[in-house]
Amino acid sequence: MNYFVGLIVLLLPSYLIRFEVLGIPTTLLEILIYVAAIITLVKFLIFNFKPCLPAGRFLISRSKFLILKQNKILIPMILFIMAGVISIFIAPDKREALGLFKAYILDPILFYFVLIMNIKTRKDVELIIKLLIISGFIISLHAIWQKFVGQVTSDNRVVGIFGYSPNYLALYLTPIAILVNTYELNIIGFANWRVFNWKLYAKIFPYEISFYIMFIAIWFSGSRAAIAVLILMVLVSFLVKYWEKIIKPSKIYKLSIYFSIVLLMLVAWMFVKPNWQLSSSEGSRITSSNNIRWEIWRTTVRDIIPIDNHWLIGVGLGNYQNYFTELTKDRINFPEWISPNALTPHNVFLNIWVNLGLLGLIAFVWILIIFFRSISSKNMAYRLSLIAMMIAIIAQGMVDSPYWKNDLAVLFWIILALSQIKFNQGDEVE
Repeated sequence: MNYFVGLIVLLLPSYLIRFEVLGIPTTLLEILIYVAAIITLVKFLIFNFKPCLPAGRFLISRSKFLILKQNKILIPMILFIMAGVISIFIAPDKREALGLFKAYILDPILFYFVLIMNIKTRKDVELIIKLLIISGFIISLHAIWQKFVGQVTSDNRVVGIFGYSPNYLALYLTPIAILVNTYELNIIGFANWRVFNWKLYAKIFPYEISFYIMFIAIWFSGSRAAIAVLILMVLVSFLVKYWEKIIKPSKIYKLSIYFSIVLLMLVAWMFVKPNWQLSSSEGSRITSSNNIRWEIWRTTVRDIIPIDNHWLIGVGLGNYQNYFTELTKDRINFPEWISPNALTPHNVFLNIWVNLGLLGLIAFVWILIIFFRSISSKNMAYRLSLIAMMIAIIAQGMVDSPYWKNDLAVLFWIILALSQIKFNQGDEVE
């Protein structure tokens, strides 16, 4: 069963394979999740009806414990689901809203419980992580191949297997690349970074290669947010690895670190600042992208959220772009340049708010707080990997919507599930 769960992790982009079952649109990823959920449920029920067997009695208590252990996250999870259900009734297109609810809320949460019920040991966790890295590695190789054969967009960017937006490629690869960079610590430990050792380096060499391949693919995607976040998280990882050496020298060393942080913030502002002196047609891709984002943010915050109780209930699941387009149809440059790019508000929190309402936003923030406060593992390097991935998602979420896609939603809940699995230095879950 664990290998089947791992197969799903490996095939997260399989949502691109779409078909219908009894007239209902679905994807290969969705079918795989449902099969895994059914098998997990049947396995639990079988053990539940055979309490006389010693092994069965152990597995029942184990399964119940693993579910009840999630009580901290169950409440915001239920609220998140409720917000999705409410948004279905608000949405003008109920069919589309049901599809989005299924893909972005129901399926990822189902897979969360599949992971919780089946991933029980350190080896299981390592299997999931390695298959996730392999998935990112394969997709990166394909993206790099696209660059060299000239299969790029009009602005010379690669889209990978996703076939629409280069940002989709970057949103998928960035958390995985950061996982590769930080997971090396989990392999050889903090102390062993102090002295170079060929034997230890041989263990992390495949991860080093994977990271560079993913970095190149992200660079070719041209996503400035992904590149900036990746570089920043690599610097943070470097500081964590060598923190003891850094804090011992003089104050000049510390001041240089603070100066670097301020410099990175200034660079980040240079990346996203608008230039209102140039229209979308006159400026470069960067100028156009920045101006469009700022107009989308401003319109969302000023003209959508405060109006007609949208701050409370949102505009309906999947209705954002239609509402935005209708609202701005008479504004200069909006129909031609801005509305076509307003698929989402280009901010993960605004996106949750306008689609799921205030209840959905509260639940989402609550889930994030629980994540950062209650990662179960005693392994510092493992915790660092998960925290770094989540920070990357949030950081990219400041200028994009890293949750609002099938594979990205499942990836988000995979990180949450891994954060709740408590294991010690041995093989068994505590």
